[in-house]
Amino acid sequence: MCDDYIPVVDFASCGLEREKCSEEDLAKVGKLIVDAFSDSGFVYLKNYGITDAYIKELQNVTGQYFTSPLQDKLRYKRKGTANFGWVGTGEENPGLDPNVPCDYKEFFNINGASFTRDKSEWPDDVAPGFSHAILDFMERAQKLLRILHALAIGLGLKDEYFFHKCHRKMHSADSFTTARTLYYPTANAANLLPGQLRLGEHSDLTTISLVFQDNVGGLQKHRVVVKEGELRNKIVRRSLAYFVHPDNDTFINKPFEYKDESKNVPEAEQTKLLTSVEWIMEKMKVLWNTEEK
Repeated sequence: MCDDYIPVVDFASCGLEREKCSEEDLAKVGKLIVDAFSDSGFVYLKNYGITDAYIKELQNVTGQYFTSPLQDKLRYKRKGTANFGWVGTGEENPGLDPNVPCDYKEFFNINGASFTRDKSEWPDDVAPGFSHAILDFMERAQKLLRILHALAIGLGLKDEYFFHKCHRKMHSADSFTTARTLYYPTANAANLLPGQLRLGEHSDLTTISLVFQDNVGGLQKHRVVVKEGELRNKIVRRSLAYFVHPDNDTFINKPFEYKDESKNVPEAEQTKLLTSVEWIMEKMKVLWNTEEK
């Protein structure tokens, strides 16, 4: 298998069009996903139940925000570690390497607490329909946690609902699960810094990340490069991400319990348990360069 190969898994048997999935279908898909993560670390899903037309329309709605005047966008700028709001071009370096320029992208984060957020905090006056469109997307994406159900079965976990139990509070203040709509503005050689990428090489802090991208390309194993065609033709790139985090009180380093008990870690070898919120806040302080909580 070549180094840049990413497996493709047909998720039709467990897609959102189906009200229920059989144990057999979940097991088959789960095995394919486990194999993909083991070999590549990434997987392309097809026929999962959210159409390209739906994503395109969502990008059109949220895109109104990114093309609005700067003074309008600044009114909704992310504050501290609230994890809600706009971040401009050149303000984030997810790789945390001080020698690498910050990313040539801008984005708007929408966290779980947004389902009860006051409407005055939404940029609907700048991009009509923004809040409705993104919250509808988050509800659809949450249903794709069938992926985690399949993954638990594919891993051979003792409790096939283990991941569901760790993600019960996703769309609330008790979870860092977040949607992110991203906008990569047109670039040229003159306004790109040496070594600057659309999105620098990094590792996500999530259980899994669902990424919906357009046809511009540039995505390579957890970084986004600037393609020559983008510079020449002044192309805007768009993507949408749904970052799935466990509930804040979940112990993220507690070993799995497998049906095959020979795979289980002896209790004497287990380390001090760390909750999701403890871990994520330490990471965010560095990523966002703030001590505010």
